[in-house]
Amino acid sequence: MRRFYLLLFLSFILCLSGCTQGEEEPGDYSGIVSDGRAMGFEYILTLDKGNFSWEIGYKRNTSIYKESAENEKDLESFKHAVDDSQSALTTLMITGTFLFIVVVLTFFIYKKNKNMLKGARAIIVIVVGFAIYHSLTTSVELSRSLQDAEYYYLLLLK
Repeated sequence: MRRFYLLLFLSFILCLSGCTQGEEEPGDYSGIVSDGRAMGFEYILTLDKGNFSWEIGYKRNTSIYKESAENEKDLESFKHAVDDSQSALTTLMITGTFLFIVVVLTFFIYKKNKNMLKGARAIIVIVVGFAIYHSLTTSVELSRSLQDAEYYYLLLLK
Protein backbone atom coordinates (compact mmCIF):
# COMPACT_ATOMS: atom_id res chain seq x y z
CA MET A 1 0.00 0.00 0.00
CA ARG A 2 2.90 2.34 0.75
CA ARG A 3 4.28 1.73 -2.76
CA PHE A 4 0.96 2.76 -4.25
CA TYR A 5 0.96 6.06 -2.35
CA LEU A 6 4.61 6.64 -3.23
CA LEU A 7 3.88 5.98 -6.92
CA LEU A 8 0.84 8.26 -6.79
CA PHE A 9 2.89 11.02 -5.13
CA LEU A 10 5.70 10.74 -7.69
CA SER A 11 3.27 10.83 -10.62
CA PHE A 12 1.64 13.92 -9.09
CA ILE A 13 5.04 15.61 -8.80
CA LEU A 14 5.84 14.70 -12.41
CA CYS A 15 2.52 16.12 -13.57
CA LEU A 16 3.12 19.38 -11.69
CA SER A 17 6.61 19.75 -13.09
CA GLY A 18 5.25 19.42 -16.63
CA CYS A 19 2.57 22.04 -15.98
CA THR A 20 4.93 24.63 -14.54
CA GLN A 21 7.33 24.94 -17.47
CA GLY A 22 7.74 28.51 -18.62
CA GLU A 23 6.16 29.45 -21.92
CA GLU A 24 7.88 31.34 -24.67
CA GLU A 25 6.71 34.84 -25.47
CA PRO A 26 4.91 34.97 -28.83
CA GLY A 27 7.00 37.93 -29.98
CA ASP A 28 10.24 36.03 -29.49
CA TYR A 29 9.36 33.24 -31.89
CA SER A 30 10.73 33.28 -35.43
CA GLY A 31 10.14 30.46 -37.86
CA ILE A 32 7.52 28.51 -39.72
CA VAL A 33 4.12 28.73 -38.06
CA SER A 34 2.10 26.65 -40.49
CA ASP A 35 2.35 25.03 -43.90
CA GLY A 36 0.17 22.98 -46.18
CA ARG A 37 0.06 21.35 -49.60
CA ALA A 38 -2.77 19.92 -51.68
CA MET A 39 -2.94 19.05 -55.37
CA GLY A 40 -0.25 21.53 -56.41
CA PHE A 41 -1.32 24.40 -54.14
CA GLU A 42 0.94 25.20 -51.23
CA TYR A 43 1.55 27.79 -48.55
CA ILE A 44 4.13 28.42 -45.85
CA LEU A 45 3.31 30.89 -43.08
CA THR A 46 6.41 32.34 -41.39
CA LEU A 47 6.64 34.60 -38.36
CA ASP A 48 9.67 36.87 -38.08
CA LYS A 49 9.80 39.36 -35.18
CA GLY A 50 6.03 39.73 -35.03
CA ASN A 51 5.53 40.08 -38.80
CA PHE A 52 3.88 37.35 -40.83
CA SER A 53 5.08 36.50 -44.31
CA TRP A 54 3.34 34.06 -46.62
CA GLU A 55 4.89 32.00 -49.36
CA ILE A 56 2.08 30.76 -51.57
CA GLY A 57 2.37 28.80 -54.75
CA TYR A 58 0.88 26.57 -57.37
CA LYS A 59 2.95 23.92 -59.14
CA ARG A 60 6.32 25.28 -57.97
CA ASN A 61 5.51 28.90 -58.92
CA THR A 62 5.77 30.66 -55.58
CA SER A 63 5.29 34.23 -54.45
CA ILE A 64 6.09 35.82 -51.09
CA TYR A 65 3.67 38.25 -49.46
CA LYS A 66 3.90 40.29 -46.28
CA GLU A 67 0.61 40.12 -44.40
CA SER A 68 -1.21 43.44 -44.34
CA ALA A 69 -4.74 44.62 -43.67
CA GLU A 70 -5.56 44.51 -47.40
CA ASN A 71 -4.55 40.92 -48.07
CA GLU A 72 -5.07 39.27 -44.66
CA LYS A 73 -8.52 37.83 -45.46
CA ASP A 74 -7.46 36.55 -48.88
CA LEU A 75 -4.37 34.85 -47.44
CA GLU A 76 -6.41 33.23 -44.65
CA SER A 77 -9.04 32.10 -47.16
CA PHE A 78 -6.32 30.57 -49.35
CA LYS A 79 -4.91 28.78 -46.30
CA HIS A 80 -8.33 27.39 -45.36
CA ALA A 81 -9.01 26.27 -48.93
CA VAL A 82 -5.69 24.40 -49.13
CA ASP A 83 -6.25 22.82 -45.71
CA ASP A 84 -9.79 21.77 -46.68
CA SER A 85 -8.47 20.30 -49.93
CA GLN A 86 -5.81 18.35 -48.08
CA SER A 87 -8.38 17.01 -45.62
CA ALA A 88 -10.85 16.07 -48.36
CA LEU A 89 -8.13 14.33 -50.37
CA THR A 90 -7.09 12.27 -47.35
CA THR A 91 -10.70 11.34 -46.63
CA LEU A 92 -11.25 10.40 -50.26
CA MET A 93 -8.20 8.13 -50.26
CA ILE A 94 -9.32 6.41 -47.04
CA THR A 95 -12.85 5.92 -48.35
CA GLY A 96 -11.58 4.61 -51.68
CA THR A 97 -9.30 2.16 -49.91
CA PHE A 98 -12.20 1.01 -47.74
CA LEU A 99 -14.37 0.49 -50.81
CA PHE A 100 -11.60 -1.42 -52.56
CA ILE A 101 -11.10 -3.72 -49.55
CA VAL A 102 -14.83 -4.44 -49.27
CA VAL A 103 -15.09 -5.25 -52.99
CA VAL A 104 -12.00 -7.49 -52.96
CA LEU A 105 -13.17 -9.35 -49.84
CA THR A 106 -16.64 -9.80 -51.29
CA PHE A 107 -15.20 -11.14 -54.53
CA PHE A 108 -12.86 -13.48 -52.60
CA ILE A 109 -15.71 -14.82 -50.45
CA TYR A 110 -17.90 -15.20 -53.54
CA LYS A 111 -15.23 -17.31 -55.25
CA LYS A 112 -14.66 -19.48 -52.16
CA ASN A 113 -18.25 -20.07 -51.07
CA LYS A 114 -21.25 -18.59 -52.87
CA ASN A 115 -23.66 -19.65 -50.13
CA MET A 116 -21.86 -17.58 -47.51
CA LEU A 117 -22.86 -14.30 -49.20
CA LYS A 118 -26.59 -15.02 -49.30
CA GLY A 119 -27.17 -13.85 -45.74
CA ALA A 120 -24.82 -10.89 -45.96
CA ARG A 121 -26.05 -9.28 -49.18
CA ALA A 122 -27.96 -6.52 -47.40
CA ILE A 123 -24.98 -5.63 -45.21
CA ILE A 124 -22.59 -5.60 -48.17
CA VAL A 125 -24.96 -3.39 -50.19
CA ILE A 126 -25.30 -0.95 -47.28
CA VAL A 127 -21.52 -0.79 -46.70
CA VAL A 128 -20.76 -0.32 -50.41
CA GLY A 129 -23.54 2.25 -50.72
CA PHE A 130 -22.17 4.19 -47.77
CA ALA A 131 -18.65 4.11 -49.21
CA ILE A 132 -19.83 5.28 -52.64
CA TYR A 133 -21.97 8.05 -51.15
CA HIS A 134 -19.13 9.21 -48.91
CA SER A 135 -16.70 9.14 -51.85
CA LEU A 136 -19.01 11.23 -54.01
CA THR A 137 -19.68 13.87 -51.35
CA THR A 138 -15.99 14.07 -50.51
CA SER A 139 -15.01 14.44 -54.16
CA VAL A 140 -17.50 17.32 -54.53
CA GLU A 141 -16.00 18.93 -51.42
CA LEU A 142 -12.49 18.44 -52.82
CA SER A 143 -13.50 20.04 -56.11
CA ARG A 144 -15.06 23.02 -54.33
CA SER A 145 -11.99 23.49 -52.11
CA LEU A 146 -9.64 23.36 -55.09
CA GLN A 147 -11.74 25.93 -56.94
CA ASP A 148 -11.62 28.18 -53.87
CA ALA A 149 -7.85 27.76 -53.61
CA GLU A 150 -7.46 28.63 -57.29
CA TYR A 151 -9.70 31.68 -56.92
CA TYR A 152 -7.78 33.07 -53.95
CA TYR A 153 -4.43 32.24 -55.54
CA LEU A 154 -5.33 34.19 -58.68
CA LEU A 155 -6.78 36.99 -56.55
CA LEU A 156 -3.51 37.30 -54.64
CA LEU A 157 -1.43 37.31 -57.83
CA LYS A 158 -3.14 40.45 -59.10
